Parts: sequence; C-alpha cells; structure tokens
Amino acid sequence: MEPFVESAVATLEQLRADLKAGLEGQSAGALNWQPLPGANSIAGMVAHLLESGNYLVQYGLGKTIPREREAQFAVTVPDAAALLARIDAGFEPILQNAHCYTEIDLQRVHEFRGERHPGAWFLLRACIHMTEHWGQIQLTRDLLATRQG
Repeated sequence: MEPFVESAVATLEQLRADLKAGLEGQSAGALNWQPLPGANSIAGMVAHLLESGNYLVQYGLGKTIPREREAQFAVTVPDAAALLARIDAGFEPILQNAHCYTEIDLQRVHEFRGERHPGAWFLLRACIHMTEHWGQIQLTRDLLATRQG
C-alpha cells in the first residue's frame, strides 16, 4: 500500500475509534440536540461526516455517488447504539475505497467544483473535512454537558 494511503487509512480508522469512544453512552436527547434553532445536531453532523467522506474518497477514484446534503443534517437517532452502528456501517465504504487508491489514482487529476485536483487531494480532503466535523461534534457534546451541569 502506498505510504500516503496507509497514513490516510490510519487517520480514518483512528477517527472512527475516536467518534465511537466520544459518543458512546450519550443520550438520544444529547445526540439529537440542536444548540440553536436551525443548528446541526450531533446525529446530523455524523451523518454528514460519513456521507461527505464517502463522496470525497470515491470522487478521487473517479466514481460519483448521489448525495442528499440537506437530508444528512436532518438525521435523528433513537440512541447511542444506533449512532455507533451507523458510524461502523458508514466507515466501511470509506475505508474500503481508501484502500483501493494506487499510485496512479493518487496522481490522476479530477475536475471538482471548477478546480482540478489529483486523487491524493480527495483522500486528504476527506480526512481533513471529517476531522473538522469531529471537532464540531465534540464542542456540541461538551456545550450541552456544561449546560446540564
């Protein structure tokens, strides 16, 4: 496996572990809570994180998949177990496709939103974008915890 791909996969695997550890045991109320009207809940951000990561990783391989961005943020979950299962299921295609990157895939250029980027950019962008949302999820979780005392 290419060292860059190996590093990206390790980052994604660590992110999955961090998400699960950081959200395990949270109540449905906490996972579905919106800090402000119209703001994103943890469940919605997790759904977006997974779908955007999958989209980016596949795009860098020359594949396109449909997205329903607004629907992602409307996701709710009945409990933490359901969210953790969603995380595991959502990471599977991301990791599976990340493992598929070859040296040629990393170098192949794709048009994306009016700009041209090599495949490596998409894999890196997925890691960055997903970890940014993990930071937002932690802030949302911790904000609710401080409000609840």
